[in-house]
Order: sequence, then C-alpha cells, then structure tokens
Amino acid sequence: MTLVAESTVREAMRQRLFLLVAGTAAAFAGGALALREFNLGASEPRFLMDVGFGAQGVFGAVLAIVASAQLFFAEFERRTALIVLARPVRRREFVFGKLGGVLVLLLGFCALMTGLLVAVLWWRGAGLDRMGEGSTVLRTGPRLGDVAWCGLVGWLRLGVLAAMTMLVASYARSSLFSVVSGFLLLIIAQMQHVAREFLGWVEAPWARGAAWLVRLLIPDFRLLDLTDQVVAGEALSGGLLCATVLYALTYLGLFSVLSAFCLRHREL
Repeated sequence: MTLVAESTVREAMRQRLFLLVAGTAAAFAGGALALREFNLGASEPRFLMDVGFGAQGVFGAVLAIVASAQLFFAEFERRTALIVLARPVRRREFVFGKLGGVLVLLLGFCALMTGLLVAVLWWRGAGLDRMGEGSTVLRTGPRLGDVAWCGLVGWLRLGVLAAMTMLVASYARSSLFSVVSGFLLLIIAQMQHVAREFLGWVEAPWARGAAWLVRLLIPDFRLLDLTDQVVAGEALSGGLLCATVLYALTYLGLFSVLSAFCLRHREL
C-alpha cells in the first residue's frame, strides 16, 4: 500500500499536477496583496483570509477531483494496474494506496496555501504595527494558530471529496464520468442545508426518505468549513475541532471502504 501511494505521488509530479499547486499559491500571494485596497469595507486580515481560503477551497476541489480520477484511471489505461494486482497486492490496498497518494498531494497543497496565508498575515501585521495601525486592525482579525487549524480542516474536507470521487472511479469506466460525478457530489455536499429545509416542509414519505438518505450518505461540507468563525475573529474551541475532525474522518473511512468494496467486485 505504501509503494502504491509513493507511485501515485510520483505520477502526480510527472503529470505536472504540482505545478497547479505552486501556480495557485503564487497567484494568491500576488492577487490578495494587490486587491487588498478593494476589500469593500472589511478589515485587511479578514479580506486576506477570504481570498486565501476561497482559493484553497476552489482550486483544492478541482485538484482533489481531477487528481483522484486521473491518477486512478491512468493505472488502468497503461495496464499497470494489472501488473500491480498480479503481485501480492490486494485490491483494497491498491485503493487505499491511491487515495493515500492523493491525500499526500492535497496535504502539500493545503500546507503551502495555509503557510503562505499565515506568512502574509504576519507580514502585513508587522507592517501595520510599524505604522501604528496593527494593534487596531489585527485585534479584529484571525488568530494565526486558528488559521493553521482551519487549513487542516480544509485538507480533511478535500480528502473526503477525493474519497467520494475515488468511490465513483472504482466502478466507473471513464475518468470523465468520475470527474463530472465528483463535481456533482461537491455541489450536493455544499447544498446539504437545502435537504434539511426540504425535510421541514415536505409531507410525502418517499420524498422525506430520499432527502434523509442524501443527508446520511453525503457529508455536509458546511460543517467542515470553519473559516467563518476564524475570519470573524472567534477562537476555535477544542470541542468544535474534535467534532469536526471526527466527522471528516468518519466519512473518509466510509468512502474508502466502499471504494475498496466496489473495486473488489469490478472486472478488470
């Protein structure tokens, strides 16, 4: 499983996927600082937070979906998956290794983006301090430690999205179908609150059952987004962090097991 994960990371490097990571980080660094004058009345740290985690969420979702589908199907298109599975490598180890490689790639992306965001916030805070404005501006801004925790939760969120895409890829026949399905699942996960509102006023039992099933099987990504609290300057409690991490790990494990189950019963 470890060898499969290492091979996945190397393949991602070979396909220039990491260039997307570096390019996105560079674009954020230049764009956020260049556009800070157009913050529509928000404090500068909050504006930088919105831009930073917005870029991480959007480009990270694209990276998670595309990398999961492309790196999974690349093994079957080159027929190297048959060689790997012919060795004493079980199918579940193949799936877990592939997903582990994608998680390492996403970890590098989130670490780079979050580290850059922390560095930019610290640098701007130091500059404002020299001008006598930092104490006022940063008092209403985010705590750098909470920014780092928020980046970790963002990585888990992208990991869950990658696991959902891997589940589709484990039984699909094309990478395009997996990518499209991954984006559809992302939209559904983002709109889970609509299902909750639907349960509140619908009366048909079958409709309530369908909405409840969607809520159960697909995670609510709004519960895996702590940026609102951090941007508002609220301190993240240990209980909230533990509950959020446990929620993400539960769905990450669920989709990983389902992916292994589907690949086990798939004809190669």
